[in-house]
Amino acid sequence: MKKYMKIASIVMTLVLVITSVAFINTTRLEAKSLTVKGAKKNMTLKVGDKKTFKVKVKAKKGKTAFTVKSSNKAVVKVKKKGKKIIVTALKAGKAKVTVKVKKNKKKKFVINIKVTSKTVKPTVKPAETTVAPVEPTVEPTTVAPVEPTTEAPVEPTTVAPTTKGQFETQDSIGGMDEGDGDDIGDLINKP
Repeated sequence: MKKYMKIASIVMTLVLVITSVAFINTTRLEAKSLTVKGAKKNMTLKVGDKKTFKVKVKAKKGKTAFTVKSSNKAVVKVKKKGKKIIVTALKAGKAKVTVKVKKNKKKKFVINIKVTSKTVKPTVKPAETTVAPVEPTVEPTTVAPVEPTTEAPVEPTTVAPTTKGQFETQDSIGGMDEGDGDDIGDLINKP
């Protein structure tokens, strides 16, 4: 019986050593933290939008991997590419994108995504206005009255007959006298 007790205690010791070693290894590989850069807990996307987020997992020792999943693949499609995830909005609706660490399922990041349909901004039409035709209005122009000029009236010249039968004007140089050379007859009769 003592022999069996010795064997049982050795087996129990081995089991304790193996489980403690396994526990130490798994705790070293468990993730300390998980971050998804650029992502928020609640996000709104439009149909056709594509967003890329960088996933960073910190562990005590060794490399850790992660998984990504969409709760509604018809609304949001998720693709893993290296240390990044690409989220594509397919149609209007809601979906949850969950990023989990493989070695520690408790470490996860959930993004609640609401997808809205693309809306075209309505173009604002200018209000239609009807303008009545405008008839041209002609205002009478006022012309200043013309004031009469005050020029001296022109007096008619009187012609008086001369003794020789020639006419001489009153305005002529010599006046109404004869033979002083101021008319043509005086010039002809001169010696």
